[in-house]
Amino acid sequence: MKNSAHLKKSLEISPVRWIMGALALTTLYFQTNLFDPFNSPKSWILLIVAAWLIGYVLAFRAQIFSNRALKLNTLLLISFVAASIVATVFTDIKFVAVFGETQRRNGFLSYLSLSIVYLAASVFVRLFNITRIYLITIWIGLIFAIYALMQSTGNDFVNWNNPYNRIIGTVGNPNFAGAVMAVMGVILFCIVFINNFALIYRITAAVISLLLLLLIYQSNARQGLLAYLLGVGLFLIILVAGKNKKLGLFGAGVGTVVFVFAALGMLQIGPLEKYLYKPSVSVRGYYWRAGLEMFFNNPVIGVGMDRYGAYFKEYRDVEYPLTYGYSITSSNAHNTFIHLFATGGVLLGLSYLLLNAYILRQAIVGLKKFSGNNRLLLGGIFAAWVAFHAQSFVSIDNVGISIWGWVLGGSIIGITVSSHLNPAEDQKNYMGSRIRIDLKRVITSSTVTIISIAVVSLAYRGEVNAYKSRVVLNSQEQNIRDTFYGLQTEVINASIVDPTYKLNSAIALVQNGFPQEGLRALQEVYSSDSRNLDAIRFLALTHESLNQISDAIYYRIEMAKYDQWNAENYLELGKNYKKQGDFVNSKNMLLKILSFAPYDPIASQAKIDLGS
Repeated sequence: MKNSAHLKKSLEISPVRWIMGALALTTLYFQTNLFDPFNSPKSWILLIVAAWLIGYVLAFRAQIFSNRALKLNTLLLISFVAASIVATVFTDIKFVAVFGETQRRNGFLSYLSLSIVYLAASVFVRLFNITRIYLITIWIGLIFAIYALMQSTGNDFVNWNNPYNRIIGTVGNPNFAGAVMAVMGVILFCIVFINNFALIYRITAAVISLLLLLLIYQSNARQGLLAYLLGVGLFLIILVAGKNKKLGLFGAGVGTVVFVFAALGMLQIGPLEKYLYKPSVSVRGYYWRAGLEMFFNNPVIGVGMDRYGAYFKEYRDVEYPLTYGYSITSSNAHNTFIHLFATGGVLLGLSYLLLNAYILRQAIVGLKKFSGNNRLLLGGIFAAWVAFHAQSFVSIDNVGISIWGWVLGGSIIGITVSSHLNPAEDQKNYMGSRIRIDLKRVITSSTVTIISIAVVSLAYRGEVNAYKSRVVLNSQEQNIRDTFYGLQTEVINASIVDPTYKLNSAIALVQNGFPQEGLRALQEVYSSDSRNLDAIRFLALTHESLNQISDAIYYRIEMAKYDQWNAENYLELGKNYKKQGDFVNSKNMLLKILSFAPYDPIASQAKIDLGS
């Protein structure tokens, strides 16, 4: 049996263990029998861990509000959560608001969970235990690197349906993989220069960091490469400045120039263009402008929590569909700050901006106050946090990456709180009786965790059913048809399920011999979300296949309200008018197409189909 002192210490550091567990599992875990094998399970893990941490945070509330830095940090965080609640309440589609968009999962629950983990990190991660983040990163980075290496050599044990580069890691996309490898690579690089770690750890970290850099390069994720170099460069500047301030300032100047040229190269400007530019970077400009337009037109509460995708085609530039196609869309602004302003308005966007500005301020204050290894410990976390934000300016707030930004941000606050206290006194307060196994904390954590598990169970059932429903009906046998119909209706009638999954099942019914049942399901999806362009499009197509032209015209007009630069829709609408003998409106559709797409191949087709 453990002695009481050992037991007490084990229990009192458990919040940090839960935070480290969340970091590892949210990064590495995926589940192949789900419709969304990456984002959904990661968001569930995050929710359950956050639920358990609530009890610890509340048990430490006196310490939080007695410390000026922690108090201000908590108030800023509460403002962000409150703004998220407001955005969620005013969002038209509550499932998306709460759980997030399909294969994104950046809804209220994810941001609430991230906020709780962040607050726990700011309270429980201190200077005397910050090495835990560095050490857990060695293991996470090693596992991630091994799996990415298997993918790069064609030895992945999962046969992913992957149209991208083979290196998707455990996050489902090469850009995401490159980003999270960059953050981990920066942390591991920093270990090499910190004397707190044994030589074996420093050598191991160096090897893994270099391997991650190689894998980032092989993934062709330019944003990951730039984030890695920025983070490493920032840490080296901090390292040099600690020994020679003038040399550090010189390094900062050189680093800034290099970073500016690298950023310009990614944007197809300057001498580094041929090394860093990718067409996928340029397309970000369309996403950013659309997001800004959403914000300018809905400045107070935005378009709705994670509802960017429902409004993108309404606010996108006309050049976008002419360049990339009329059916191509985006469900995210590919810039976390713009995305939050667009979807949650000034309340959400500004609260997130202020929270991160406070983290930046605290990091700078801490770097000025600390010296030696303590300065490098903070510098490494700060450099990785900057690398995280570097990729967030051009990418999606992916759950598997976001956990790093929020844990690192909270850790910066926790470390800098340590800078204002005597180390022995800080550790004594931390290990004091305020964090203890008491009935109130156990009940709080257990109750909230049970509720979160119940929510996850319902969401899990919806994901599994949606995965099972992705079957093709290739038999006329009645029992097989009944099974197929049952799979689809189970998804459609589920209480908690992604609207896109319901839409997919409705379309499957229409396309596999159940037109009326599928049509009813499509209409239900449309009734619950009149902006769902996929539902509108398939309603129009279904009515056209049934020769119900008036109904088809109605839905294509509805589509044009939210997708005003879709020449394909105008062409089909013109054909429908022509079938009804309405040659005036048919000709108007031709003129509409010629007004913005005169040189597109579809204009030539429209002249044939709609011309006199």
